[in-house]
Amino acid sequence: NQGHIITRYFMPWTTHPTMAVTGSQCMASCALTPGSVADGMMARPEGNPATITLHHPMGSMDVLVDYTMDGDDFIHHSAGLVRTARKLAEGSVFIPSSIWDGQP
Repeated sequence: NQGHIITRYFMPWTTHPTMAVTGSQCMASCALTPGSVADGMMARPEGNPATITLHHPMGSMDVLVDYTMDGDDFIHHSAGLVRTARKLAEGSVFIPSSIWDGQP
């Protein structure tokens, strides 16, 4: 019972290889908003909050959108996701003792 959309995140000269967090929150929220450009791109999931799965070139991400419908009015409460990151680098910085004595 999840909504699924294939996405591309466009930047000035290229497409993003994945999906920006803010862009994913916006896309998932718009897909649930009646009358938006993204309305009708997926089967609306049942239940609230709704998990919307966005597929991008490097994989997919799940966005949890909390909302209510008041008649025909869409009321957005929040959109969020869990991101994990891997260590990209580790290093050392050499600071002259004239600037810092090494004490916290």
